[in-house]
Amino acid sequence: MKKISRLLTFGLMGCFLFNSCSNDDDITDDNTPDPQGDYSDGVIVLNEGSFGDDNSSISYISHDYSTIEPDIFFSVNDESLGDTGQSITFDDEFAYIVMNVSNIIQIVDRYTFELVGSIESGLQSPRYAVIENGKMYVTNQNSSTDPDDDFIAIINLETLEVEKTIESTPLEYIQEEDGLIYVQNAAFGNGNEISVIDSNSDEIINTIETNEELNSFEIEDGILYALSVSSLEKIDLTSGDVIEEIEIETGDASDASNLRLEDDMIYYTVGSSVYVMNENAEEAPEEALFSYSSDSRWGAMYAFEVEDDRIFIGDAGEFSANGFVQVYNLSGELLEEFETGIGPNSVYVQD
Repeated sequence: MKKISRLLTFGLMGCFLFNSCSNDDDITDDNTPDPQGDYSDGVIVLNEGSFGDDNSSISYISHDYSTIEPDIFFSVNDESLGDTGQSITFDDEFAYIVMNVSNIIQIVDRYTFELVGSIESGLQSPRYAVIENGKMYVTNQNSSTDPDDDFIAIINLETLEVEKTIESTPLEYIQEEDGLIYVQNAAFGNGNEISVIDSNSDEIINTIETNEELNSFEIEDGILYALSVSSLEKIDLTSGDVIEEIEIETGDASDASNLRLEDDMIYYTVGSSVYVMNENAEEAPEEALFSYSSDSRWGAMYAFEVEDDRIFIGDAGEFSANGFVQVYNLSGELLEEFETGIGPNSVYVQD
C-alpha cells in the first residue's frame, strides 16, 4: 500500500495550491485558480475490462472531443489499474477508483491521475461509494454464493481503514443527500428497498419501500425517484408516501434502467433506446428520444450519463474487445463516437 502519510501530505499540498478543499458543488470566487493537470477537464470513461483479467483501464476524452487517450492510469503510473473497475467517486482533489475483483480502491489525483494511495483491506467485491463527514461508504456484495452476506464498509479517510461495517442485503448503488446516505437494497433484478443511514451515527434510521425489481434511483428537491423494470415512483422523502407512479411500457425490448435527472428532465433507457420526459410528466413517453444499433447481448447501453447538455452512452460489445462511447446532444443527434477499452461501464465529466 502507498504510505498514508503520502496521501495526507498530497492533500495538504492540494489545499494550499487551490486555496480551499471544497466540494465539487461549492461556489468559489473568481480569484480561485483553476485546477491544474492534464485531465482537469474533459470526459473520463471507466472500462471495467474482462472479469478475472487484470485489464481495466481509464480512457480520457478531451473537452472539445478532438482527442482520446486510451489508458491514462497506466500511462501516468506505469502500472495496471487492476481487475474489474466498477465505479469512480470524486471528492475535492481526489478520485477513488473502486476495483470489484481486485478488492481495492485506487486513490489518484483527479486532475493528473497520479496514484497517491490505496485502500486494500476490509473490502469484498466492492461496488459503489460516496463520501460524507470524512468517511467513505462503500457497498460490498461479498461472496457470490451467499446472497445475504452483503455489507457497507465505512472507511475513515484519514487512516484509510474500515472502522465499521453495516450488514444489509442485497446492495448496489449508493447516494448522499443532506448528510444522509441512501443505499439501494436491490441488485440484479431482486429487491425493493432503500436504506437510509445517518452519517453522524452511522446507523440505519429508515427504510423506504419501492416497487419490486428496483434498479436505479435519484434524489432531487426532497423527492426520491425510484425506477423499477416497468415503473417510475416519485416518493416524498419526509413522509415516505408515493406521490406519483408512472407505468413504463417496455414491450419485449428490455427492462427500464439507468435513471438520470438533469435540468428538470428525467432520462432512462430501455434496451438500446433513450427516453426523456419532464419531471412533472404524468405519463411515460411513447417514443424514444433516440436509439442506436448494438450487436451485444449483455453490453448494450452498458454506460449511460447525462451531463453538460450531452448524453453519453457506452457499449461493451462482448467484453472480449474494445467497446465504444457515443456522444449525443439533448435532441438525440449523434455528435461523436470513440473507441474505448474493454467494457466501458461509466462516464464522468470533469470541469
